[in-house]
Parts: sequence; C-alpha cells; structure tokens
Amino acid sequence: MVNMMKELGFRVIIANSSKEMTNVEKFSRVVNSCSVMVGVHGAGLANEIFLPDGAVMVQVRPLGFQWDVDSFYSEPCPGMGLRYLEYMMEPEESSLVDEYGLDHPVLQDTASVSAKGGYDAAREMYLDKQNLRLNLTRFRETLVQALRLVGRGTNVANV
Repeated sequence: MVNMMKELGFRVIIANSSKEMTNVEKFSRVVNSCSVMVGVHGAGLANEIFLPDGAVMVQVRPLGFQWDVDSFYSEPCPGMGLRYLEYMMEPEESSLVDEYGLDHPVLQDTASVSAKGGYDAAREMYLDKQNLRLNLTRFRETLVQALRLVGRGTNVANV
C-alpha cells in the first residue's frame, strides 16, 4: 500500500507507534503537516482534529462496520474544514474469509453478529480478530480521489 501511495505522489508518514503518538505536541504537528490522513476505523482517526483546513480524511471501514458510524468521523469533517472519503471493505478483503469461508454469516450478514452478541461480540470479531487485505486496485481509486481534492505531491499520514 505504501509503495502504491508513493507512486501516486504521496509523501507517506506512517504513525503506528504508541510512543510516537503519546507526545501530543509533536504528533499534532506531524498530522497538521499532512493534507491527507488515511486510517482504519478504530486506529487513531480522531487525530483528524489536528489536520489543516482543506485536508482530506480517508476512513477505511472494516467489514462489520457498515452500520452508521458517520457521527464519528464523516459528520464532523465539514465543520472542521475537512473533506471526507471512505473505503468500504468487501468480504473478500477480510482475513475472516480464511476462518469462516466467504458464504458464512460472519461475512455476509455482519449485522447478525451484533444482533446475537451485541457491541462486544462485534468488536471482538471485526476489530480484534479481523485483519484487512485491501484490494489495492479498488483502494487506489479512493486515493486518486483524495489527490484530486488536494492536488498532487501531498503528505499523507497513514495511522
């Protein structure tokens, strides 16, 4: 993914260390230097508050988060001077396919996991157990759209 982002013209900054992120003053300056922030739901996207006006926040929604999470990230963006894009995962992009098979309700009827076990069951299944294997060809379209919104040669924080 990082190589693809660089090929598109992004300067990629990966923020995945809790040590990096605990120095709020330093980390906020890094995020504020970015015109695009890309991250998975639940992986530090609240740091959008540090993005500069006109930046784009790209949320990757994991399988199982098709329910309404708009109030978390997309709805606040306009009021902060940000633009919002999202990438919705397809069942084939989830590591859960390996364990359950593509036709299993865990992949085809994600609402049933929440209905049976509530939020805790859904969190365990779709945030804790699931790894993402994005279709880079499909995800590239979202990144190109972000580039169109901010222009070429841009910094991107990948949280």
